[in-house]
Amino acid sequence: MKKLLFTLTVAVCFFQNSDAQDNGAATEVINKNKVKFGVFVAPNMSWMRPANAKSNDNAYNVSSNGTKIGFTWGLMADYWFAENYALATGLQVNGTGGKISASQTNLATLPDASRVYTADFEYALQYLEVPINLKLKTSTIGSLPLYFFGQAGATLGFNIGKKADYSVTTANSIGGQPFTGEDEKISGTLAIAPVMLQMNLGVGAHYPFSDLLTAYAGIFFNNGFLPDATNPEKYPNSFDYSNNGTITFSDGNIRLNNFALRLGLFF
Repeated sequence: MKKLLFTLTVAVCFFQNSDAQDNGAATEVINKNKVKFGVFVAPNMSWMRPANAKSNDNAYNVSSNGTKIGFTWGLMADYWFAENYALATGLQVNGTGGKISASQTNLATLPDASRVYTADFEYALQYLEVPINLKLKTSTIGSLPLYFFGQAGATLGFNIGKKADYSVTTANSIGGQPFTGEDEKISGTLAIAPVMLQMNLGVGAHYPFSDLLTAYAGIFFNNGFLPDATNPEKYPNSFDYSNNGTITFSDGNIRLNNFALRLGLFF
């Protein structure tokens, strides 16, 4: 009888200890302090930059023609898997774009009637984006709860809006008015990259007001490196206003970049 009681006592202690460990592990997995959700807004300055000074067929000189002011907003989620390291992700809508100018490489010769002669585009684009970043933070600064962070990673974007203002001259418009479009929707399937991969870098600061509310501010650089942002040769309008058949045009491996100032709150 004593042996049986001793065995039962040992078994109960074992299972209680195992249960406590399991509950501790479960608590650790779902620890709300490890996950923070937030919202942000971010005015941005975007520009388009040709990777090459000429188009792939060497028919056009291509250059950036200025910046465009846009706006990004969305949701943030940080998972702190260690004291100073987190996986930062979220879901955001990015209003971006840029300005590109192109002209035929040899303007001294009579332009080919089947090609664009000069072109100026101002693109207005929207992407639905999912960032994945590694985030590192410092310890608090002195007696203040303020701490700084840096992060780096990539963002996958899906095009949800594409419009352009443009001014285009062809052989038939030289000496006359160029063909123009204002806020015109771009309907070509591949005229604008349907999916964009960007590298992003950011630095900023967090300032906790309480356990449930933290202010957030940061400066970010986003570099669209894959694929080409634009492909006007796939634009179905093709500026065929003169019944001379399809008029083609290409630019020079355009990259889409922006600087953004983010302001937000974590809850």
